[in-house]
Amino acid sequence: MTRRRISQRKRVHEAKRHIQIVEGRIYRHFDMIDHIDRITTRIASDGTGSIYMPSVDIFEHINPKSPPQGIVFNDNSFLVFKEIFHYDYLSEEATEPKIIQIEYSFHFQMPQRRFFFRYDFHPEVGDRLTHPLHHLHAGGWFSETDSLPSIPRFPVSEVSLGDVLELIQVNFFLSSLN
Repeated sequence: MTRRRISQRKRVHEAKRHIQIVEGRIYRHFDMIDHIDRITTRIASDGTGSIYMPSVDIFEHINPKSPPQGIVFNDNSFLVFKEIFHYDYLSEEATEPKIIQIEYSFHFQMPQRRFFFRYDFHPEVGDRLTHPLHHLHAGGWFSETDSLPSIPRFPVSEVSLGDVLELIQVNFFLSSLN
C-alpha cells in the first residue's frame, strides 16, 4: 500500500490540534489545580511543534529553590513540562500518520516535601547503557542543594501529559477529593 504524502498545511493543522488536546488534558484536572501559568507553544513551518509550560527558559532552570510555577496544584506542588512533536508516519511500515513525540520532559515537584519526579525522553542525550531513552528520575534533596539529582534513571515506557496528570491525581490528590 502506498502511503499518502502529508502536506505542510496538514502537519501544521495537526500540530495545532495536538496543542488544543494537551490544553484540554490540563483543564480536565482543574479541581486539583490552584492556577495555571501561560503555556508557550510554537509551530514551525514544517509542522514541528513545541509546548513549554510555562516557558523554555523557566523549564530549563528548575531547581529545588524554584517557586511553584507552571501548573500549580492546590497543595503548592507544581508541574512544568516540555513536549516537542511532529505529525508523521511512525515507521516505514505505518499506514496512518500520527503525532510523534520527538522529545519530552514532565517535571513534578513538591517543595514542602523536598520531593520530585521527572519523566524524560531525549534521544540525543546520553549513553543507552546508563541513560535509557524513556526514563524516570525520582527522589528528594537536602535544603542546601541548588540542583536536583540526575540519577538514578529508571527505565519506563513512553508517557504522556495525560498519564502524568492521572498519576499525580491518584497518588497525591485522590484521598483529598473524597
